[in-house]
Amino acid sequence: MTVLGHLRSWSCRWLPLLLLLGTGREPGVEGVTHYKAGDPVILYVNKVGPYHNPQETYHYYQLPVCCPEKIRHKSLSLGEVLDGDRMAESLYEIRFRENVEKRILCHMQLNSAQVEQLRQAIEELYYFEFVVDDLPIRGFVGYMEESGFLPHSHKIGLWTHLDFHLEFHGDRIIFANVSVRDVKPHSLDGLRPDEFLGLTHTYSVRWSETSVERRSDRRRGDDGGFFPRTLEIHWLSIINSMVLVFLLVGFVAVILMRVLRNDLARYNLDEETTSGGSGDDFEQGIIVMALLGMFNVHRHGAINSAAILLYALTCCISGYVSSHFYRQIGGERWVWNIILTTSLFSVPFFLTWSVVNSVHWANGSTQALPATTILLLLTVWLLVGFPLTVIGGIFGKNNASLFDAPCRTKNIAREIPPQPWYKSTLIHMTVGGFLPFSAISVELYYIFATVWGREQYTLYGILFFVFAILLSVGACISIALTYFQLSGEDYRWWWRSVLSVGSTGLFIFLYSVFYYARRSNMSGVVQTVEFFGYSLLTGYVFFLMLGTISFFSSLKFIRYIYVNLKMD
Repeated sequence: MTVLGHLRSWSCRWLPLLLLLGTGREPGVEGVTHYKAGDPVILYVNKVGPYHNPQETYHYYQLPVCCPEKIRHKSLSLGEVLDGDRMAESLYEIRFRENVEKRILCHMQLNSAQVEQLRQAIEELYYFEFVVDDLPIRGFVGYMEESGFLPHSHKIGLWTHLDFHLEFHGDRIIFANVSVRDVKPHSLDGLRPDEFLGLTHTYSVRWSETSVERRSDRRRGDDGGFFPRTLEIHWLSIINSMVLVFLLVGFVAVILMRVLRNDLARYNLDEETTSGGSGDDFEQGIIVMALLGMFNVHRHGAINSAAILLYALTCCISGYVSSHFYRQIGGERWVWNIILTTSLFSVPFFLTWSVVNSVHWANGSTQALPATTILLLLTVWLLVGFPLTVIGGIFGKNNASLFDAPCRTKNIAREIPPQPWYKSTLIHMTVGGFLPFSAISVELYYIFATVWGREQYTLYGILFFVFAILLSVGACISIALTYFQLSGEDYRWWWRSVLSVGSTGLFIFLYSVFYYARRSNMSGVVQTVEFFGYSLLTGYVFFLMLGTISFFSSLKFIRYIYVNLKMD
């Protein structure tokens, strides 16, 4: 979402709310605690879920595991709740710098239903996540071995012993990990339906001193590589995007310098424009103004839990721009315009979220938001987002001036001649959507692998660069397609410009279908509903964003060319 400079002073008034709601942090980044030798170190159990379904998570104690008689949950921030965290105290007793050798955690007697629940979890590659001093430690619930075609063997085992390895520097914990390397799994095969399974869960704790002073100084991959990391720069994607940008910019430049020059020379009646020196200056000026109009697009994004607050705080921008332009073109029902503006994104988002959240709730997933969090987010929108949209709309309405058309217009619309098939709306949407999509198609895989997979993408500078390329390509395509439409004497360019480049959202959704079917291992109702629900919403967001960029780029281009026409 964009943040304008004049909002900074206003947003400072909401700083307490920002600090209250936006304190969600990634485990292991902050919250370092200082310990003395022998001090208790609390280990929180958090969540479990299928390894290949990142958004399908459940509370750890939903499995038949060692559980205290009274479960005490940790107070969580908004960011942790949105991430599906549900931390609760465990039975593990860990003390700072005190080693433990195979201590008994609990004894359990499991019936056949509980054993089957564990078997299904292990077959679906369930992993668990614990948290020690804000450091996440992860491991698999059990072990599965499947080998041979004839004869076929299928073995299921449960890890009943965990080895915790913790590193410290001075009085701070620097690293935490869990291992089952030297442990033999307890077999869950060959049990009769009426048979009970006796289990004894144990654990060990090993402390070691490290020379690393800060957690951020550890080398990447030292966590055992439970989740893959993708930190390299994707040069193939960047080169592909840059080549496309240069081609499109050159293409638009040719249009402006060659074709457009001939058209303007044909229409203009003033002979001054046909002189040598002034003609060259005129052409270069048109190019510079057009390029400045296309590339001066600034969008600031937030890719963390503060996105909700930033959306709420910047709602006044949408209200201002929408109401300002609506009054410029002679609109009178500005109240309904504001209501439509505030509903254009929030209503589809709420409907999509309602379906996804209901599926999570029905399946007992921790991704389902608690009622208190829902009320909190609704309050933020009602007290911040919606009022700011109204305030921005009022300012936009009051500050709106006349449209100031670049040339005189006629009240009687001209007859539009029949258009060839390649100038139809469908063809423009295909071309205008495919080219921007092709500029980001390579990088899109890594973004999907980060959002819907286990990869970690931290090169946000490169991501912003690719995002700027996307906007630039969209602006260039919009200008070219709008010019082709006008050259065919079809003046109905406004909605066509929105649809032509906005159709990139459709290509992104189609790619999400391909990614789900051919590039991921996601499965199940919970993950499928969330993936396609939010992928559809993402495509819609890109439609709104690129459609807006396309419209204003075409509008800027048209003003530049018609201001130089000297005909009635």
